[in-house]
Amino acid sequence: MAVSLKEKFLGLDAVIDEVTSLMMPWYLFPEAQQRPMIINLWGLTGSGKTALVRAIVEYLQYQKLYTHMDMGEFESDSASWMKNVLTDDLKFFDGKPAIFCLDEFQFARTLDGERRELGKDKLRVVWDLLDSGKIDYVPGHYTSAIFSAEKCLSKLEKAARRGVTITQGRVDAVGLEEFKTVFNGFCFEFENRNKNPEADYFFSRDFTGGLTSLFSDEEITHEVLQQRIATLDLRGLMQLVNDAQRSQPLTQTLDLSGALIFILGNLDEAYTMSGNLNPDISADDFYEQTTKINLADIKRALRKRFRAEQIARLGNNHVIYTSFNTEHFRELIKRELQRIGTFVQERFGWTTLFDDSIVDVVYLEGVFPAQGTRPVFTTVRNLIESRISSLAVSVLEYQLPVASIAWKFEGETFVYTLRDAGGTILLAISDKARLKLDNLRKSVDPELQAHIAVHEAGHAVLAALTLRIIPTVVVSRTASDAEGFCLVDFPEGPMTRESLQKDIVITLGGYVAERLVFGEQFTSSGVSIDIEEASRLANRAVRQYAMGTDPIHLAVDTSGNEDAFFLSDRYASESIMIIKACEVEAGRLLNRNKLLLLKMAEYLTTNSRMEQEMIEEYVARYGKEEWIARDGFIKRDQYYRFHETLKKQLKSLEPEETQADIDSLVSEAKAILSA
Repeated sequence: MAVSLKEKFLGLDAVIDEVTSLMMPWYLFPEAQQRPMIINLWGLTGSGKTALVRAIVEYLQYQKLYTHMDMGEFESDSASWMKNVLTDDLKFFDGKPAIFCLDEFQFARTLDGERRELGKDKLRVVWDLLDSGKIDYVPGHYTSAIFSAEKCLSKLEKAARRGVTITQGRVDAVGLEEFKTVFNGFCFEFENRNKNPEADYFFSRDFTGGLTSLFSDEEITHEVLQQRIATLDLRGLMQLVNDAQRSQPLTQTLDLSGALIFILGNLDEAYTMSGNLNPDISADDFYEQTTKINLADIKRALRKRFRAEQIARLGNNHVIYTSFNTEHFRELIKRELQRIGTFVQERFGWTTLFDDSIVDVVYLEGVFPAQGTRPVFTTVRNLIESRISSLAVSVLEYQLPVASIAWKFEGETFVYTLRDAGGTILLAISDKARLKLDNLRKSVDPELQAHIAVHEAGHAVLAALTLRIIPTVVVSRTASDAEGFCLVDFPEGPMTRESLQKDIVITLGGYVAERLVFGEQFTSSGVSIDIEEASRLANRAVRQYAMGTDPIHLAVDTSGNEDAFFLSDRYASESIMIIKACEVEAGRLLNRNKLLLLKMAEYLTTNSRMEQEMIEEYVARYGKEEWIARDGFIKRDQYYRFHETLKKQLKSLEPEETQADIDSLVSEAKAILSA
């Protein structure tokens, strides 16, 4: 199965191996399970969680023993029928090794953002299912039948008071009209609705059907009941109804302990990058961030939505999806183009040759790393598949013996080159493409882009010069609402006083660069986010990280906003002093390396982005710091050298300690010998 699934799903080899391995005990020995096997799949939207489960069900041919439930449907308070869905509707699965898929499980949360109980009592049955797999319930049809039986007994009592008599199961003629009045509109199994009861009503399917649904003895059929009714009077019928009510326990147990349950969800608390919908964010950077999510991160994220005992019921089988990297997305696009080429070959007999430029344009238009594969599929459909029909019309219109079509993207135009079987060009067709994202990336205002370029170059220059780590990318024009950004490769490890100060220096880089190049009067409102972030870092340094004069945690007693200054005490002053010192350092570095700043800004004014290799080239060529040529740059995992420092200090102290130990032993030996 794993081999088949890997051929179908791109980039999920590790996930498939883990899932199939976890499934093995359930598949081989489901009868040995005392509780359901639970496998949790967590990932970004569009990462293939639901599709993988359905493919597994299809491969195992388990369609008849599979059910899929979207937990988002049970989010509203009106979904009080949840237990009925998991009992009456799933009675077929009782005692069988079924497969359940609880999709969008994040909506089953029982705690709000403040960790207060949401009171979703209707979802308790879900946690019972995940715990033991055994659910105690009252069958819906049984509840209805009990209610109808109680109503029938009440009407029989009333009929008796009005003088109605019954002989051998039939209403006597003397009290028939009273009987009809009392039982008017009554039905047991909805087969007698809107019908006036007759003297032989108790022999009808409506009455006997209601009673058979109550009797636990399967041998009590419609015919058996009719024979018994034929011997009864009114009091005897009442006793028969009572016997039916008491024939089986009110509560039944649905046993799903042999089931395999897939829990699927998107946990934004673990996948913190999920809210970034910028298509210009590198898919590789996104992928790298998702590879660092571990089991502890998942449990911390779950803790914000569920109680501890509920998280325990989910078990430890948590399969964590990574996002697609650039290679995955490009391979996906190639597969989609191959699928289209196969269709064209089968439908029209033409061989379609897609140039790499087609892959490039689909990637640029369709890849939103945070949204997975779905935007890619829609882009292929809108940008490529939609052109197949018009292309076919053109070929048929010219009555050309087309054997192959070469499909390229040049400039802003799709170019189709049609050839015959001998390779001779028959026709070249141009088709203007209406691109959405790529047009947004092009500057519509050179003045505005120049301002943004200086701002983002300020961040990039300071990141390289303070951390000695080259930023991943710097962008001055994006297809999203964000005007630009710089992805800084911060070092791996704890936040220290030094790294925090450098973070603030880098954060202030855009503002300081704007002021340096354009003057104080032309700094923009775009610095607001940077100023807010710098304030947050400085405040936390003093109030939470023990980086001020006092190692204490300071609370704010008048506001929940810890990112703004409003206290006029010395701790606020310390935070401001940190920012001021960082601002001075940012200004010193940018003044000294102004040529580097201007050169990068110049490039970013006419180009929308600068990649890591080019950034390093610019810094090496135009940077004024002596260490650039002497020591060069480092990777982020080389920034902290705690282990090396520890070893150096041990080495410097160990010889002294060893000699002291030797001297002590010699002294003790001399004392023993002299004694």
